[in-house]
Amino acid sequence: MRSLMILAGFSVLIGSAAAQGGSPVEFDLDAETIILIAPVSDDDGAETQSVLGEISLTAKAEKILDSGTRIRARTSLRVQNDHPNRRGAIGGFGAVAGAPVGAFSGLSAGPVRDQSDVRVRFETAYLQVDGGYGELRIGKDRGVAARFYEGARSSLSHARLDSTLLDPSGLSTIRTRHDLTGPSLKLSYASPRILGLRAGVSYTPDADADGLDRRPAAGTGLSAPDSRNAVEIALNGTRKFRDSGLRIDAALAWSTAEVRDRAGLAPYGRVETVSAGTRLEKDDWTFGASWLSSDNGLVGSDYTAWSVGAARPLYGIDWALNYGEAEDKGARIDSSSWRFGGAHDIADNTRIGVAYMRDSVENSFITQQTQAIVVEITLSAEILKLTGN
Repeated sequence: MRSLMILAGFSVLIGSAAAQGGSPVEFDLDAETIILIAPVSDDDGAETQSVLGEISLTAKAEKILDSGTRIRARTSLRVQNDHPNRRGAIGGFGAVAGAPVGAFSGLSAGPVRDQSDVRVRFETAYLQVDGGYGELRIGKDRGVAARFYEGARSSLSHARLDSTLLDPSGLSTIRTRHDLTGPSLKLSYASPRILGLRAGVSYTPDADADGLDRRPAAGTGLSAPDSRNAVEIALNGTRKFRDSGLRIDAALAWSTAEVRDRAGLAPYGRVETVSAGTRLEKDDWTFGASWLSSDNGLVGSDYTAWSVGAARPLYGIDWALNYGEAEDKGARIDSSSWRFGGAHDIADNTRIGVAYMRDSVENSFITQQTQAIVVEITLSAEILKLTGN
């Protein structure tokens, strides 16, 4: 209720500001369809899904006032069919009934839960004011720790190695994008960029969102983390050396939240997570690396992950090679992943990526592994564009 009151008050504030004049209101409605196909796969203890997909509708309204302040409202509706074992990146990799999931990683030593339904969610719905003193944003959105992320480029947008959005193998567990709270209602502030540096902070009263890619409040059994009063602090920096043409982007982030078990079973405490990442661009080459560590809100359940990659356009194709590893002591697993492939825009609204992927998850009893060729087709379209007062 407190969050809804804040959102309602902020909406009134924006409506009042928008009436002050300035440029016309610009409204855009766009659609995007992702089709992910794995025509060839070799599974060992896993089950690759041959076809996955997502459809999204994104609406944006924007107005610039006479003072130069920009006001924006944005919302996004997504329909997704992901791997039935990894809805919202939650996953069980053992046989311990009732095993708690990590408050950050979402992984556990519990059994697999098959959830084969198609899911529909409003992932984004926020209001934003951007002026000379920085950017203020409230609503359903990622926090600054995830928004300030820096790391390796990928040839695939959804079946990427790090923080995958569509997981054909069900074994993708590498997550260095620092998204503790998912699309929960939050308040964020980001400062202007000064001397290449930008700082930000986010506050999330209740991290209870049931998102497509993040479900912080979900579990793999009776036990599920209830995270509240989450705070994120992040710093992003960029610098280009004109003599050499080298550009460096880097990010640091820290977050914490109060965590308790919804069923009163697991001894959750405060969760703390730290992350760092960088991206280097020189001529046609791009190199990136990222790292994250979280205590998962449970004693002896630390989660660590890292990934690296290199990318370069060649012969009209955007090539990328990525590798990463992760360890989750609570889920008792070690994992590693490869991606190598390329993507090409065959038209203004059509992009096709083809990649070799290898995902492996190992515990003390079994190793699950998948090798596959994946084809990712992205179709985008502008449905509506209006300008008016």
